Amino acid sequence: MQEIYSVKNGGSVWVGDDNDYLKIKDNDAWKSVRCCKFGPGGHKETLGYTTQAAPPGKDYLSVEAKNRIAINLIDMEDPNFIPFECIKLALDYAKKQLEEGYKVLIACNSGHSRGPSTGLAFLRSIGDMPHNFHTSERIYRGLYRKYDPGMGMRQKLRTHWSELKDMELKNV
Repeated sequence: MQEIYSVKNGGSVWVGDDNDYLKIKDNDAWKSVRCCKFGPGGHKETLGYTTQAAPPGKDYLSVEAKNRIAINLIDMEDPNFIPFECIKLALDYAKKQLEEGYKVLIACNSGHSRGPSTGLAFLRSIGDMPHNFHTSERIYRGLYRKYDPGMGMRQKLRTHWSELKDMELKNV
């Protein structure tokens, strides 16, 4: 688990994996953004469905539980199967929790692709990555060495890089 951002109110943003989530999941000082369909605290576990596909309805893309938001996100090579709306939901939740003074863990299963990519998107959305995508990615690798995004996640971020800059997360 690696800290990538902190604010004066004590809040901070961290990136990690399933094991990191398991370490902090019951700690009241923490909130989590679970960028995964499967695994502990993932979308499927949180909603409790047994089918392969998530049930249709208001919780299809994400669901909030007491200490986390679980995003229905799988690491696909085709970026068309990665809804940008999922990333925006994750960023909105992280921003809200950070403003309330929580430590926020953004995590996927292995801590290489979905969670770290969402962490990079967070930094972009608050103005901490004003550079082009390739330069920002190089800088981010210095902050979080396990960053190794899948082709789909990387392409999704690159495609929406300008849009992330314009998101209204400037108050953190």
